[in-house]
Amino acid sequence: MPRLNVNKIVNDRVSALENSNKKMIDIINVMFMNSDWIFSEDNDGYKIYKHTFGEVYNKILDVAYSINNRYSTLKGEYIAIAMENSLDFAVALFAIIMSGNKPYLVNLRHPYKLVNGLLNTLNIKYIIGNKKIYEGYEFIDIKSLNDKVEEDYKFNPENELALSTSATSMNEKIVFFSGEELANQILNCTDILKNNKQIKMHYKGQLKQLVFLPLYHIFGLVATFLWFSFFGRTMVFLNDYSSDTILYTIRRHEVTHIFAVPLFWKMVEKGLLNELKKMDEKTINKFHKGQNICLKLQHLFPVWGVKKSKKIMKKVTSKLFGESVQFMISGGAYIHNDTLKLFNSLGYPLYNGYGMTEIGITSVELGDSYDRLKNSIGKPFKSIEYKIVDNILYVRGESISHKIMVNGVLEENQEWFNTKDICHTDSDNRYYIDGRLDDLIILDNGENINPDVIEKEFVIDKAKAISIMLIDNKLSIIVSIDSYLPNNIINDIYERIKDINNKLNASIRIKDIYFTYDPIMAETAIKVSREYLRRKLNSNEVKLYLYNEIIKTKEEGQEVSREILDKVKDIISNLLSIEKDNIKDNSDFFFDLNGSSLEYFSLISDINEEFMISIPFENDSMHTPYDITKVIEETLRK
Repeated sequence: MPRLNVNKIVNDRVSALENSNKKMIDIINVMFMNSDWIFSEDNDGYKIYKHTFGEVYNKILDVAYSINNRYSTLKGEYIAIAMENSLDFAVALFAIIMSGNKPYLVNLRHPYKLVNGLLNTLNIKYIIGNKKIYEGYEFIDIKSLNDKVEEDYKFNPENELALSTSATSMNEKIVFFSGEELANQILNCTDILKNNKQIKMHYKGQLKQLVFLPLYHIFGLVATFLWFSFFGRTMVFLNDYSSDTILYTIRRHEVTHIFAVPLFWKMVEKGLLNELKKMDEKTINKFHKGQNICLKLQHLFPVWGVKKSKKIMKKVTSKLFGESVQFMISGGAYIHNDTLKLFNSLGYPLYNGYGMTEIGITSVELGDSYDRLKNSIGKPFKSIEYKIVDNILYVRGESISHKIMVNGVLEENQEWFNTKDICHTDSDNRYYIDGRLDDLIILDNGENINPDVIEKEFVIDKAKAISIMLIDNKLSIIVSIDSYLPNNIINDIYERIKDINNKLNASIRIKDIYFTYDPIMAETAIKVSREYLRRKLNSNEVKLYLYNEIIKTKEEGQEVSREILDKVKDIISNLLSIEKDNIKDNSDFFFDLNGSSLEYFSLISDINEEFMISIPFENDSMHTPYDITKVIEETLRK
């Protein structure tokens, strides 16, 4: 696609939406104005496939017509969409609206019982997807909806969609958005375009958004999908969520924009820092010096400094996202200051944003490199107002949801929505989230403590997740770890916690350190919910161990960790599609299990990702699960 006048595209489409009725159909009409532009890209591992806005729009009309033609009784009802991110998801979303019905976006990470309750609350009978997941409902395969729309067929589009909040409370909460509210969500992004030149930056004349966030989450739906597709930009879909696939897709498609949650940025950061630890002290010092130089350049020359930083850090960026990435947003939870500094210093501008399912995306920090590192959530968008009452953030505006249902009951619409987030502002009127009201802890001395503030201090490598909460009326830390970690790593975690704790003010130091092998956050969550964790502790689904209880005593004659060996067999079983019981400790990967050399490289990649280590691909001495386990243990001990 030739280089375009970005400002003209934005102004023309903003004007068209502002002068419309701001219905769902108006969003669709403006979004698909240019039929030959590229709507989305994906790949099969070799070839890139491109889909134009015209092709996608025709598919939407065909699917909508098929729904009307085959299910004529469906009028103004909710139809569920149950599928992962894909072009089909986008087609189904708009096709249901065009058919005169309303889409409900099923969160595939919710427990079945919760999903079933939500579907029944909305009286849903039909679920569209690409495979059947839920029983008791009529499944419609989107590939089967292929009737060709009749010429001049008149559609009667609906003007509402629904999605759900996270499952941490297990309440059935459904949030409804009208076309007007979503239109104002889209128009809010013009604040970013006016106040930050970086978001408009194209690479080789193109702007491509990585579709990493689930489209059934508000962050993915609004920021990833609607903000960019509305302005005719391109979405890039992933085949899976492995780190190798993500990095390959970003570089292969030359992705320019990435929006994700802090867990994603932390995962990438850990991998980069693990590689850095292997280098000599001189190289490490040079890297840190380069970080500071790059941040100063970006502060003095915001746009040129970003480009220059990528060149200065080319040894790192060439192995990470490459040169194409121009703008990134983190949202949904707290992101550590060190993480912000790392990505920004590499020439990957990473901004912090804020939003919730009930209010959509309401602000993003838009400052230069130094402002980005303040970890603020910026200032509210033009359709949004913030106010702080008793340290709690309240939000109102034209772009938030005004219709919410909890456990089947519509809640009375309040002018100001209570986010229950503890918040403060600075002298520049930037807003900062300090924690959740629900999580406040009252200590023995009567002092109110926000555990999030303490938790931010504990950056623990090799920990899957941590949470600080009261246990037996004592401030404690819970550390979730993998069962295969050797004693020396567990000891390192323990000593790291003690070292951090000793540097804290005496009044907020933790008293007990607990370990667990159990997950302490819901599968669908992007951060640890203490309410969820308390339930799991009370039901004994999360078992806690003190340090001396978690340290493993080596059995006599045991040479390798059975936990690691068992995990290695799991990886081989999934990779080669063979029964785990048929994989013996000394089964040869090539001769006994018929693995190929290409699959051997995939095996090493999967192992490095699972154990967060870096075994060289040229290591060809690991032919059996036992051999592999020995190398993993040796690497973990380094």
